[in-house]
Amino acid sequence: MFLLKQILPAVIIAVMVAAGWCGIAVLWKKESARVPLESLGIGTGYFVGHLFVTGWMVFPPKDTTNWLPFFAAAIAIVSGFCRVLALRTSLRLLFLFLISALALRLLLKPRFEYGWLPSEGYVWISLLAATVVLVAVILESVASVSVRPIELPLLLLILSAGCFAVLILSGSMLLSQFAAVLGGAVFGILALTAGKINPGLGTIPVFALLLIALLVSGCSFAELPASCAILIALAPAMALLPVAKLSLPVVPVRALLVSVPILVALFLAFHSSPPLSY
Repeated sequence: MFLLKQILPAVIIAVMVAAGWCGIAVLWKKESARVPLESLGIGTGYFVGHLFVTGWMVFPPKDTTNWLPFFAAAIAIVSGFCRVLALRTSLRLLFLFLISALALRLLLKPRFEYGWLPSEGYVWISLLAATVVLVAVILESVASVSVRPIELPLLLLILSAGCFAVLILSGSMLLSQFAAVLGGAVFGILALTAGKINPGLGTIPVFALLLIALLVSGCSFAELPASCAILIALAPAMALLPVAKLSLPVVPVRALLVSVPILVALFLAFHSSPPLSY
């Protein structure tokens, strides 16, 4: 009950802010504005929810994980502009890679100061930024084969829940609250379905960056095994299996397939979990 009281207010705030932006998109009924407003919805939803957990902080943040809301806002704005300008996919992914590399460099500043050599560190940053792009590409592929408007948001909520659970098991209540806030912002995007609009494209870049940033934080600043982070990051690829050809309900089957690697990650995290801490 204490955990619920601690997390729920920030999640509700994230839901309300994201739903507010998406409600504007539904009322505006302008297709060109839908994706940018959706990006702003999840970005500002996470931003406000994160600050509700931590309180306002000085800029630049002293704790590197408090860069996360600024990452969310930055990628939301850039992603929205990319969609408004109708940039090619390759350019959009390049911008996502560059922003992700900068974000992860700020997030992993302690590693550069106390662990990695500069050359080693930038190799890791490049690989992690490429992982953000890979996750975004997978999620966009899932969106292209979705058969129901709720399908992609449902999968993102499953991923958020999995991230929340493994971060709790890794010993960080704080990071798990951030994952819950991310899930709340995704839930708020469902307001788009009220206008029979398929949510997803505006959500994906922000979600991909925050998901990887949270998992990397769990591996770097808590006790999250790298294997668990990899399983959760790549879990959406399971939704690309050709289940539509089977005589089965597609959305539940895809949700179940995505849940399998997440459950394996939970099992591994549970068996290596330390006592909970802040």
